[in-house]
Amino acid sequence: MKKVLLATVMLSAINIAYGEKLQKVVVSGNKRIESVTIESLLGVKVGEEISDNTADIVLQTLYNTGYFTNVTVKKNAGTLNIVVAENPTIYEVAYEGNSKLTTEQIESELKLQPRRILSKTDIQNAQQRLLEMYRRMGRFSAKVDPKIIKLDNNRVSLVFEIEEGDATHIQNIFFLGNKKYSTGRLEEALMSKRYKFWRFFANDDIYDPDRFMADQQALRQFYANHGYIDFRIVNAIAELTPDKKEYYLTFSIDEGEQYKFEKPQVVSTVKDVTAEALEKHIVFSDGDTYSAKEVDKTVTQITDALGSKGYAFVAVEPVIVRNNEQRTACVTFEIKEGPRVYVEKITIKGNNRTHDAVIRRELTLHEGDAYNASKIKDSETNIKDLGYFKESTIESESGTNPDQAKLVVNVEEQRTGELKFGGGFSTTDGIMANVGISERNFMGKGQIVHAEVGISKRHQDVNLGITEPYLFDRPLAGSIDVYSVRSSRIDSYTTKSTGFNLGIGYHLMPNLTQRFAYSLHKDSVSQIAVDASPFIQNDPKNSLSSSIAHTLTYDKRDSVQDPTRGYTISMTNAYTGLGGNVYNIKNDLSATVFYTPIEEITTLCRLGVGRVDKVGNKRVRIVDAVYLGADSFRGFEYAGLGPRDSRGRKDALGGKKYWKGTIEAQFPVGLPVDFGVKAAVFTDFGTVWDSPAKGSMVIDDKKMRASWGVGIIWKGPFGPLRIDYAIPFKKSRFDEEQRINLGYALPL
Repeated sequence: MKKVLLATVMLSAINIAYGEKLQKVVVSGNKRIESVTIESLLGVKVGEEISDNTADIVLQTLYNTGYFTNVTVKKNAGTLNIVVAENPTIYEVAYEGNSKLTTEQIESELKLQPRRILSKTDIQNAQQRLLEMYRRMGRFSAKVDPKIIKLDNNRVSLVFEIEEGDATHIQNIFFLGNKKYSTGRLEEALMSKRYKFWRFFANDDIYDPDRFMADQQALRQFYANHGYIDFRIVNAIAELTPDKKEYYLTFSIDEGEQYKFEKPQVVSTVKDVTAEALEKHIVFSDGDTYSAKEVDKTVTQITDALGSKGYAFVAVEPVIVRNNEQRTACVTFEIKEGPRVYVEKITIKGNNRTHDAVIRRELTLHEGDAYNASKIKDSETNIKDLGYFKESTIESESGTNPDQAKLVVNVEEQRTGELKFGGGFSTTDGIMANVGISERNFMGKGQIVHAEVGISKRHQDVNLGITEPYLFDRPLAGSIDVYSVRSSRIDSYTTKSTGFNLGIGYHLMPNLTQRFAYSLHKDSVSQIAVDASPFIQNDPKNSLSSSIAHTLTYDKRDSVQDPTRGYTISMTNAYTGLGGNVYNIKNDLSATVFYTPIEEITTLCRLGVGRVDKVGNKRVRIVDAVYLGADSFRGFEYAGLGPRDSRGRKDALGGKKYWKGTIEAQFPVGLPVDFGVKAAVFTDFGTVWDSPAKGSMVIDDKKMRASWGVGIIWKGPFGPLRIDYAIPFKKSRFDEEQRINLGYALPL
């Protein structure tokens, strides 16, 4: 008897130790969700052990799915009885009050679709994500109120009522600890800008947390490129005012000391690679101010040089040894054998609009190529330079095998279309108005399409064009422009030209481009004054010009938009006479050097020469001659210097030969950088001579003309505007002066 009792106790103990097993699940109350689906969500299966708290765990698990408004769970002798009341189905999702974000943009981001089960968690997540989208636009006062409207058959309409609020602008930017560079100079390095009422087309004055992080990196890069190796950001704070209308950005920095380069060297441990042969690719010298940009550029050039010789798996590592006492940095470029890794696959993500091919053609390495960190960096730069994306990065991932790597190109699309309105006053053309529309990524194919109309008292033009940067899927930039121009800048007559240009250009070398162009245009000269020069009256009134041109440009500027160092050299040769009735040859050569001797003061020196020559016994027309003045030679009227008729109106007759130079310095005037105002001092000098018109009545000499002056440049909302005051100090007796010149600023 005692043995039987003992066995019973032991079996009970074993049952308690192992627990009760789930034998059956009974689901009721569900109408749309299958019972099998609900069972899969429980976290426990038939045959598995259950405990006294299993019902509570299952209850919480089902509630957490967000699919049910009510759930009851009871456990009875190995059976779970589950009764559910389902959440309603979303019949439609609507957004009200949105104008800054389109409904399509919101839908693609939130991914809330009709016919799915309503979930409070999904609604809360969508609400927060929508608020985040507005915060990214700088609208921190935005409000989103989700409304649920009940319909029949357990359906609902989900409506998000949106108050977008005003954009939260950056009211001011402060720097603490800057001694070497002014606040204005540092602001130029930032992507974020202070709010100014006239910058109504800009959005970089709206606070963006991602841009704020990029600003910090931009500051580090700025100082690293100017020799401050020890620079650090002590603290960076973005403060939102209590009314959520303004932001204040504060950067506390420690500049450190400026370093200079010691004599650089190259060390190679790779067979058949000699250091001496690679030293010519170093772009800096002993005593130069240290620049991280110059170090990176040298790494790229050495890597490219080795790659061109077949060394695909060579790594170039810059080793920097600092001398803190002398404040110098010795850079040694170590050439080593790198791991033999190949690119297995390249994936592009985020390009909802831009075609894959447009991005892939900017990559400097492809699937199957040797993995090259320098080429990946160059590819990132190429993609960013397209201007199609708000953000773009290339990430590396492990490949299928140890010797393989996968590349993921992540991009975030941004708007690439522009609608421009402009107006102003020019001393040459009078009151001006213009409107233009352009798209830099037409249909996502990378094509540039533009249309402009300009109207002024003396000049009217219409221009339509398209550029294909990769013609025939090759790095050939092909373009076509159709235009019509009417001008009466010379008082004695009006010219009209209607035609088209075809062009194709490509890189011969990294900085050397070649371009060929064909032009066909019909010209007319009308409204000739009765007392105009006989040379003008006897010139052909109607003509057809057919020409081909060739241009070589070598560009070593540090920036296309705002150059401070470097130079450009350009040569153009054009032949007119491939049909039509106009014959001439034009040759032009120009060079411009940029130099910044003192921080924030940029100087340029430009020299240009050219000539127009006749073909055979065909003379050069008056309208095809070269004219200088106004924008092209300040201090003189348009066509205000050079050959002219000594009779009557003393009309300008132009010249077949010219040379012209400019020396100019641009510098800040002490205003905050966001005002976009600079001053300039300059001198223009040169001459034009050898008029197509010949005779004793023609005033024509080679005497040099020269002027000096000052100017104010303002980068306004419609583009750069400029006013110059110039005084000719070397001129001819019949030249016509114009001391004030107002108009659009010419690019450097």
